[in-house]
Amino acid sequence: MEENQKVMFIVIILVALALGLYLIVPKANESYNTYKQIQEKQAKLQNTQKQIDDLKAQKAAYEKEEKNSTKPVYKSDLASLDPMASFGIMFEDVIQAAKYNGLKLRSIEYAQNPAGDIITQNIQAAYNTCAVKMQLIGTYAQFRSYFDDIVNYPYLINIDKISIFPYENDKKILIADVQVNLYAEKNEAQKAAYAAQLAAENQGDEAVEGTAAATAIQGNQ
Repeated sequence: MEENQKVMFIVIILVALALGLYLIVPKANESYNTYKQIQEKQAKLQNTQKQIDDLKAQKAAYEKEEKNSTKPVYKSDLASLDPMASFGIMFEDVIQAAKYNGLKLRSIEYAQNPAGDIITQNIQAAYNTCAVKMQLIGTYAQFRSYFDDIVNYPYLINIDKISIFPYENDKKILIADVQVNLYAEKNEAQKAAYAAQLAAENQGDEAVEGTAAATAIQGNQ
């Protein structure tokens, strides 16, 4: 009798296990499938968020580029014929920005209408250009902050050349040769003076050509 009870007990346990498995397995599969779906949706959400972040970054970069490309050209109120006077406070702003950001100014020099500048090459009749050449000393963070200030300057200027190398005795300190090109609209007196200069140069060229032609004719005779 005890043997029969043991067998019955085992059978009941097996039936219970089978029934439990029958009920649990579908639930487990359903839970697993739900888990997979959640993971897939999270992956899609992360991918979508990355695309949104990339678009925002592209938009910000475009707006920054557009802002810089549409900056106004500085125009001085002075009626001076001196082209250097037409840049007004721009010289001071560029130099003071370096000092404000903690950079040390080792040397500075100026050059009017630098030959390689696109404004000088194409529309010198309307604009003055001045290359400000500086050698600056400071840390990476100080240079980054300074260049940010230059990029965000309200008038059109251009960081034309940058050459950076570490200080020999302390690699954390950087030495940079920087050229910043400033632009200013010519006033009416300066435009007239430039036009007169071109006219004189053209007349001089014509006179030289006429003399050369006359000499060649006499030589042939």
